[in-house]
Amino acid sequence: MNYFLIINPRSRNERSRKRFWKILEEFRKTIGDFDYVFVSSYESIRTESEYANRKGYGIIIAIGGDGTINATINGFYDENGNRFSGARFGVIYTGTSPDFCKSYGIPLDEKKAISLFIEPRNRRIRMGRIKFRNTTNLEITETRIFACCSNIGLGAEVAAVSNKIRRYTGDFAGTLIAVLWNLATTRSRKMIVFMDGVAVEMPGVLNISAGRTKYIASGIKVPVGISDDDDRFYLLTAKNITMKSLPRLLYQVYTGIITSPEILELKYSRNVEIQSPGSKVSVEFDGDPAGFLPCSIDLSPDTIDLMVE
Repeated sequence: MNYFLIINPRSRNERSRKRFWKILEEFRKTIGDFDYVFVSSYESIRTESEYANRKGYGIIIAIGGDGTINATINGFYDENGNRFSGARFGVIYTGTSPDFCKSYGIPLDEKKAISLFIEPRNRRIRMGRIKFRNTTNLEITETRIFACCSNIGLGAEVAAVSNKIRRYTGDFAGTLIAVLWNLATTRSRKMIVFMDGVAVEMPGVLNISAGRTKYIASGIKVPVGISDDDDRFYLLTAKNITMKSLPRLLYQVYTGIITSPEILELKYSRNVEIQSPGSKVSVEFDGDPAGFLPCSIDLSPDTIDLMVE
């Protein structure tokens, strides 16, 4: 089996840089020969992943955080969500917020993660496909793949802030600070959500999470994720938030126990389209801000084979 390792030395705010040579040494000792590349930007990671797919590597491994994982996954797919190859996907995690690993059963210990490749076992997972407006030019529509969850509104703004401060505060505290800061500064919007073609107007919306995994971001979660054979997404909508209802909201999003549908509503849909006329609303997925509404979300036509315990 031929391996291609995609390594992001900037993961964990560059604090994991010195660990990579130890990871490569352990990989060589445990597995054997491999090829690797150091990359940092989203586009360079995606490009190297596509290169490895087209070159016929059997297992392509992302070494980094959730952003590295997402960019590597996108290198498996064309713009229509079709796979370039039959390569399998692996992860050695060195990031800050391991939502992907917690969702799909990837050990955080590096030696244990490497041991998965001795006798690889597959878990075939389904990817979300999202279309949204480009960050710099709203006339351009981008299409990308995501594995965990997309956040529209507050969650995207929280990601932008927390990604900057977590190096100083840690994952949980950094995200909580960003949540509280953005709750104080972000206004709610009216959104129009199409669920399987049926339009629903939602006033007073702060955030919509559309995803498949239990873990949304940095300890925030839903009661249960979507099973691999289910073709739906959950939609978790935070709305009508006041200072009085804020403690209930925080309790529910961090415990995953949803008891107040008037402020936190959970629904399910196979196809999702979200609009917010007259507002510039941010979109993020798998932990990084990406663009703006309107967006549409459905399943990618092709699955991916993930190496798991």
